[in-house]
Amino acid sequence: MSLPDDPLDSATRAQAVPVLTARPSVRSHQLQQVEGPGAPQLIELRGTSLIIGRSPEAEVRIPSSSLSRQHVRLDRGDDGWTVTDLDSSNGLYLNEIRIYSAELRDGDTVQLSDALFVYFEGR
Repeated sequence: MSLPDDPLDSATRAQAVPVLTARPSVRSHQLQQVEGPGAPQLIELRGTSLIIGRSPEAEVRIPSSSLSRQHVRLDRGDDGWTVTDLDSSNGLYLNEIRIYSAELRDGDTVQLSDALFVYFEGR
């Protein structure tokens, strides 16, 4: 004994359903300024190097008299970004510890005088 064809099954078979692929989102490395003059702001880290300071010539300008004109330099390496103090008057703090230079890790806090940033690794 055979069963009659279900019209819904015939219609479903006739329609080609594309297979969808999920792609993880890609985001660049970022500094998010959370405190200080100009906050909040999100800084996309692009290129190979950039200067943060109060100078109009700095790639990232923070309008604070307590920042040096060229306070820090960020350099892109193979695995991420390194931050280096450029002999600033008020120093560079990474996770509340005064440093000269360090490689940044996801979630690190970077303090430049009265400006506070959080670093996010790209994915």
